Amino acid sequence: MNRARGGPLKLLKSLRGDGTLMWGRQATRPVSYSIDLYGQGHMLSGDGDVRGDLIDLVGRVPSNARLRLANGQEAPVALRGIEADAASIELLDLAASSLDSGRWD
Repeated sequence: MNRARGGPLKLLKSLRGDGTLMWGRQATRPVSYSIDLYGQGHMLSGDGDVRGDLIDLVGRVPSNARLRLANGQEAPVALRGIEADAASIELLDLAASSLDSGRWD
């Protein structure tokens, strides 16, 4: 536990659905996603994975990666461990207000 961040890490919400992985200016792929959102005081974080045809991304670091959720919201993501059919993701730039506003429903 890191007391400087406001207490223990707590699972706030799990999201599952079908969405679109986007990168660069116009590249897209349909994906299924599984994301866990965590809170620690005022800090939010999110990670999970996407599954789909990601063969074009293997061995690359795509710029401007985003995930469009089933509800239409888009979130910037960092892709890690990219394989032909799956990748780990980390949500970037989460704000507590986005959770309160229903953005992650």
